[in-house]
Amino acid sequence: MRLRRRGETRTAHILDDQALLRRTGRIAALQAALALGVVLALVGTVAYFLDGQAQDREISSQLSAVVASADDVTDAPPGIALAIRAPSGAVAVSDRAPEVTRRLLDGSTGYSDVHARGVEYRALVADRAGHRVAALLDLTPWRTGRQRLLLALVMAEVAGAAGAAGVVVMLSRRSIRPLATALALQRRFVADASHELRAPLTVLHTRAQLLARRADKQDVDEGLRGQLHGLVADTRALGDVVEDLLIAASLESDSQDRDRVDLLGLCEEVRDSAVAHAESLGVGLDVEPGEASDVAVTGSRSALRRALVALVDNALGHERPGGRVLLRLGRDAATVSVAVTDTGVGLDPSVAQNLFTRFAHGDGHTAGVRHYGIGLALVQEIVDAHHGHITVEGAPDRGATFTLHLPAADPAR
Repeated sequence: MRLRRRGETRTAHILDDQALLRRTGRIAALQAALALGVVLALVGTVAYFLDGQAQDREISSQLSAVVASADDVTDAPPGIALAIRAPSGAVAVSDRAPEVTRRLLDGSTGYSDVHARGVEYRALVADRAGHRVAALLDLTPWRTGRQRLLLALVMAEVAGAAGAAGVVVMLSRRSIRPLATALALQRRFVADASHELRAPLTVLHTRAQLLARRADKQDVDEGLRGQLHGLVADTRALGDVVEDLLIAASLESDSQDRDRVDLLGLCEEVRDSAVAHAESLGVGLDVEPGEASDVAVTGSRSALRRALVALVDNALGHERPGGRVLLRLGRDAATVSVAVTDTGVGLDPSVAQNLFTRFAHGDGHTAGVRHYGIGLALVQEIVDAHHGHITVEGAPDRGATFTLHLPAADPAR
C-alpha cells in the first residue's frame, strides 16, 4: 500500500511539474506577445506619422500646381474645385464646387482646412497676375487611404503578436516533457535517497545515544564522552536534514494529505519531544494556549510539525541558560497564529528576511552558533504551501518572535 501511495505521489508531482511549465510557457508567450506588440505599435505609429506628413506634402504640392496653372475653372482636375476672381471683379466657380469656394476669395491667402456639408477640404488661396485663385481639394480619398493604412497596421500588430505567442507556446510545449522529466527525476532522487537514509540514520543515532549513555555511566575519558555526545547531536541534526529534504521534495504536491490539524495538540506534542533537550540547555519550554477554543487548520500535520520543530530548535539554539521559549497560540475571525518566542540574544531586523534563504549563514540571530541548512527556508515554504505567512520581530539582546499565520479550518470539517 505504501508503494502504491508513493507511485501516486510521483505521478501527481509529474502532473504538477507539467502544469507549472505550461503556465510558465503561457506567461512567456504573453510576455513575448506584449513585447512584440509594443515594438509593432511604435513602428506603426512612426509609419502612420510619416505617411501623414507625406500626404500633406503631396496635397500641398498638388494644390500649388493647380493654382499656378489654372487659367479658367473649366479644366479643374478631378476632386478639386476652383474659383477665380478677375481684376475686373468677376468671379467664376467650377461646377459642383461647394459654396465655401466663392467665400475663400474674400479671405486671406495661404493654406487652410475647411468643412462643407460634412466633407473635409484642403484649400489654397493665392494671387496670380492680378487674379485671385482659390482651389479646394476633397480629402476624403486621402483620409480613406490613411484609415486603410491604420487598419493594416493594427492587423499586422495583432497577427505579429499572435504569431509570436504561438511560436513561444509551441517551443515551450516541446520543452515541457524533458523539463518535467528532469524535475521529476530530481525530486524522486531526493525522496528516494532521503527514504533510504532515514532508517540507517535512525539506527546510527540510537547507537550513538547508547554509547554516550554508557560512557556517562562508566569511567571514560572526558574528551571521549564529549565526542560521543557531539556524535549524538550530529546524527540528530543529520536526521533533521533528511526529514527536511523529504518534506521539501513533496511539499508542492496537490495530492498531499490535507487534514484537520489541531495546532494546540501539535504544539504540545512538539514541546513534549523537545523539553528534555531544552532542560539540558537550562532553558524552559512551554505552550500558552490562549483564549481561543478552536485553533485548527487544514493542512499536512507532518509538514506543520516540522515547521514548529524548526522554529523551536532555532529558538533553543539562540537562547541563554535560564531563558524561556514559549509557543503562544492565537485566533481571530479567519486566521490561527502560533508565535514562537525566545528571550535570547535577539536578531537584527535588517537581516530578518535573509533568515529564510536556504543555506544562508548570517550573523543576524546568533548566540555564537551559525546555522546552515534549509530549516527556516523550509518553514517559509510550508507556510506558503498552506496559504499563510510568517512574521519576524526582535531586536539585539531582546529576544525574537517568529509567528506563523495560517487560515483557520472550516468549522464544518
